[in-house]
Amino acid sequence: MNYWNECISEAFDDAKIIATKEQIETVVSWVEGAHENYGMAHGHDCIPNPLQGENEDLKRKLSREQNKEICAKCKGKGHLTTQGPCHSSESSCYVCRGEGYIYRD
Repeated sequence: MNYWNECISEAFDDAKIIATKEQIETVVSWVEGAHENYGMAHGHDCIPNPLQGENEDLKRKLSREQNKEICAKCKGKGHLTTQGPCHSSESSCYVCRGEGYIYRD
């Protein structure tokens, strides 16, 4: 027994409405059609959801964050230090570009 058929049959029983199987099937077909077209009838299919784009953007950002790992070259510091006998120099890490992490893709 399908969902709508069961709902209509129980509603008729509750309301003490006696209907033939064919009459119940007719009501079920109308209710199914109305349910399928509800969004279109009320404009839900036509009005863009402003949050949908934001949700997709946040999902992409989350996925990117979940795929990042600490840079093996600078060990997450974002810079490299070179030691010489009389000097030292510091520069941004060329692997992670100073971020301290890289993304696994």
